Amino acid sequence: MGHTLFIVSHTHWDREWYLPFQEFRIRLVKLLDKLLDILDKDPGYRHFTLDGQTILLEDYLDIRPERRQQLERYIREGRILIGPWYVLADEFLVSPEALIRNLMLGQHVAQGFAAVMKVGYTPDSFGHISQLPQILLGFGIETAVLQRGLADEATELAWQAPDGSEVLLIYLRDGYFNAAHLPVSRHKALLKTVNRLKRSLAPHASTEYLLLMNGIDHMEPQPELPKALDRIRGDLGDDRIIHGTLPSYIHALRKTLGDKPLPRVYGELRNPKRHHLLPGVLSTRIYLKQRNHTCQSLLEKWAEPFAAFAQLVEPSAPALQALIRRSWRYLLQNHPHDSICGCSIDQVHQEMMTRFAWSEQIAETVTEESLALIASKVATSSETKDLGSGIPIIVFNPLTGPRTDVVELTAQLPRKLEQFVVEDAKGQRMPHQVVTEGQKSTPLFLAQNVPGHGYKTFFIKPGKAGGRPRANSQSGIENEHYLVEVDPADGTLTITDKATGTIFKGLNRFVDGGDRGDEYNYCAPTEDLLVPAPSTPPDIAIVEAGPVRQSLEVRLKYLLPVGLREDRMRRSEDKVEVPIASRISLYPEVRRIEIGTMVTNRARDHRLRVHFPAPWRVESSFAEGAFDVVERPIALPMDTTNWIEQPVPTHPQATFVDLNDGQKGLLVANRGLPEYEALNQKEGTTIALTLLRCVGW
Repeated sequence: MGHTLFIVSHTHWDREWYLPFQEFRIRLVKLLDKLLDILDKDPGYRHFTLDGQTILLEDYLDIRPERRQQLERYIREGRILIGPWYVLADEFLVSPEALIRNLMLGQHVAQGFAAVMKVGYTPDSFGHISQLPQILLGFGIETAVLQRGLADEATELAWQAPDGSEVLLIYLRDGYFNAAHLPVSRHKALLKTVNRLKRSLAPHASTEYLLLMNGIDHMEPQPELPKALDRIRGDLGDDRIIHGTLPSYIHALRKTLGDKPLPRVYGELRNPKRHHLLPGVLSTRIYLKQRNHTCQSLLEKWAEPFAAFAQLVEPSAPALQALIRRSWRYLLQNHPHDSICGCSIDQVHQEMMTRFAWSEQIAETVTEESLALIASKVATSSETKDLGSGIPIIVFNPLTGPRTDVVELTAQLPRKLEQFVVEDAKGQRMPHQVVTEGQKSTPLFLAQNVPGHGYKTFFIKPGKAGGRPRANSQSGIENEHYLVEVDPADGTLTITDKATGTIFKGLNRFVDGGDRGDEYNYCAPTEDLLVPAPSTPPDIAIVEAGPVRQSLEVRLKYLLPVGLREDRMRRSEDKVEVPIASRISLYPEVRRIEIGTMVTNRARDHRLRVHFPAPWRVESSFAEGAFDVVERPIALPMDTTNWIEQPVPTHPQATFVDLNDGQKGLLVANRGLPEYEALNQKEGTTIALTLLRCVGW
């Protein structure tokens, strides 16, 4: 029996990468002008796929608005296929909510052209999250088409998410570019190429249908293709060749498969045997990851939910949702893999910072206005008679459950409140303190039992506060949950968990090593030099010892090689001082130890990580993924001979990684630091959190 070969013409469009956006857009305009001219002149050129992302339409029509009607006609006719995404995002470096908004916006744009390709086409993302099948099914998309993250599997698979959701997975074993740049002007060469592609794919296919992807990065359509295919059809024997689309290929495949069971793959796809995952992008240009985390959190936890509440209490409020959509749009434009991964030229990432700023400015203003509107409807009177002169403070909680935590005020209090107390509406006093830094005084207080997705009113009124607890020593702080002490020799922390009696030693140790890699991959020098301790004893000081916050500061001086030697095989003998300062804080009733670290980086070609050892060994780590907690084995695969990329022990995380033995656990949470490694050592297992990876290539 012969095979049916579907030729899918397409382009993979990196919007910004080794050129900035505007320079690539000029090439996009030329490509789409050429495509429209081909479709006008040759009805035999049947189909072209615009890479599954609709932002290309906006970019083009911003320059060529006069061609919209022509573009719409070919999209409606099915000759140009668009969607379902807005951009082709990296799935591990953005939040799951951002992926949902990406699909929402992509389909919204596509529906404006009366057509959307209902295929989860993600050709070049650097691996795939475990719950992508669930996300796709939520949009009525039952098939995923992808390249990276699988090994020797068949070209047709069933992909199941942890929640049980399952989609048909089309595995592009030979790449999304296996039929790029076909030799359309040379009959024998074209026939030879098509037969070679068939021989490569057929042994791994479940049916007669094979997928040949006629495109690659920034590739223009080949106008000669239809006539070239006509010329070789008579030489294909029992085989057929069709200039088709992903939906037509999938339709034929499903019809033939029927109820035939397919091999099943589960969860996240991060195998680098056949296709690179480029895992170093998790820690490239960390500042981008931090800015993205800030903007996502602001939109998801504050701007959007409280704008919805504001419009419930005041339906005539301004159109806050339109502003939020604009903020999301700017943020999503930073989510393509070459953008958020940090693997583009400097100019690209400078322009990203402007889009982050625009997204944040809108979201911050919407949040402020929404909270002010809600607050204006709140009755700010207390249940006690002696609080009439109090200043009301309304505290909002964006989480789903009740919360007790610290509130930091930006407020200019009247002179009569130089001494004050903080009480709730029933007159119960909250612990508070005033922190003075330079000329600035900042009041803090503990807001107890604020309802989830709700608010609680507190009152500042004249009064004399009670006494202040003091730290036990110059090198330790303590609350009802933890005792935190600092080693005077190296500045590491010893933490006693009072609930379990577990003692953790050597926490918050900074370890620096060389990196001769690039924006895509970490690579240690052949002869590396690790620097695991400061060059001199640390400076340790208790900087706060109030009833709301206790803080100690640890200042370290690391002496690091200034860079790599000229041969890039080892680190330089020349050294430079790199200051590292950490502030560690505890709060009453809050089961959390906060660590904020400031690094003044003066070295090149290195990776700086911070270690948190647990006093037990485990075989797996648990990290937050997209709507999932992902368990990953610590041991790497044994036989990786001939893999195109060697597996690495570093992994992605969203906001936390956890080590536990079933009874006790150590969890390290982060804001915008998405790379971790779990290191098994003789005395236990250590979380290594990447802070900086500084490369020049």
